[in-house]
Amino acid sequence: MVTGCARSGTAYMAAVFSRLGLSCGHEVVFGPRTRRFDGFGGQHGDSSWLATPFLAQLPEDTLILHRVRHPLRVVRSLLGVRFFADRGRAFLTGDDLYTRAKWQVRQHLTRLGHVERADKGPRPHLVYRNYLREYAPQVWAETTPSDRALRYWCDWNQMILGHAGRDGYRRHYAESLDDAAIADMCAEIGVVVTAAHVGLVTHVVPRDLTSRRVTGVGWDVLPDSAARRDAEALAERLGYDPRAPDRSPAPV
Repeated sequence: MVTGCARSGTAYMAAVFSRLGLSCGHEVVFGPRTRRFDGFGGQHGDSSWLATPFLAQLPEDTLILHRVRHPLRVVRSLLGVRFFADRGRAFLTGDDLYTRAKWQVRQHLTRLGHVERADKGPRPHLVYRNYLREYAPQVWAETTPSDRALRYWCDWNQMILGHAGRDGYRRHYAESLDDAAIADMCAEIGVVVTAAHVGLVTHVVPRDLTSRRVTGVGWDVLPDSAARRDAEALAERLGYDPRAPDRSPAPV
């Protein structure tokens, strides 16, 4: 089970594990409409930031891979896609209608055999916002998109860190994850591969698999606020220099 914040590379991990022979989708078991864990079904696992509220419901022998990414990189990405921007009713309604229509087209193409089958269903912007309102309402109590992004990065990671005492908890950093580490993860799951084998996969799976527009905002440009101070404290605790997104985290 891979989880972390949105924009931390969960789609990348799903693609890598899938190519290595595991049935690991991206937000397949845990989607924005999930309200309880009902089992992995035919999946070996899932890679989804949306799994975080349900980690306590997972079987005790579940391997939890906590994927951490530098806070500034996450915040830049969230601001770039306007994830926490104030949205009017007209936008949310239009996005909902557009997303549902697009899903109907996809289902038609699936029936014709042109597109592989998927059970995710339509996922408009609204369902993600409602999900966060239920499981992290304090994020929306912040008044600016940047403070919402900082609060989200801080509190979502803190929620996962609350499970760090489990035997199956493992933390890895997006900036320093290498082929050998992925091979070690696979070994714990029961899939024996070499680092060289993993390299054949990571060589063809782009790390920016779901890359979107990002902003170039710097840490010191972010308004001084409780959200920024809390995120800065957690970043340093995790070995990051919050002002240096290109620097790998220090050992902690």
